[in-house]
Amino acid sequence: MVEADGGRRLGVWLMPDNQNPGKLEDFLALLVPSGDPCWDWSRESTIRAQQLGAGFTEADFIKARIHTWLAWQKEPALPFGTAIRAATFAHDANAARGFVAWMERLFV
Repeated sequence: MVEADGGRRLGVWLMPDNQNPGKLEDFLALLVPSGDPCWDWSRESTIRAQQLGAGFTEADFIKARIHTWLAWQKEPALPFGTAIRAATFAHDANAARGFVAWMERLFV
């Protein structure tokens, strides 16, 4: 975080958790409710889909897995933002609290 001229602040959050390499889906994976058995099964299903010839690359495995898991929710296949607002993801997960704390330090 840096303060620019005029009191404006700029911050850059690097996905997934401002410490490790990854992408948005890696961050969302940290917000899957703890102990959700469908999360474990989404890994197995995604691996099986790869074995059967699914076209996604290994680099996109987490994308395929998170979308698979989202497809099995009460409201299937919600877009990420909608799934967050619908509390499909655990808003009280450590990663979510860390992101909110960072945002508060930047903007409050």
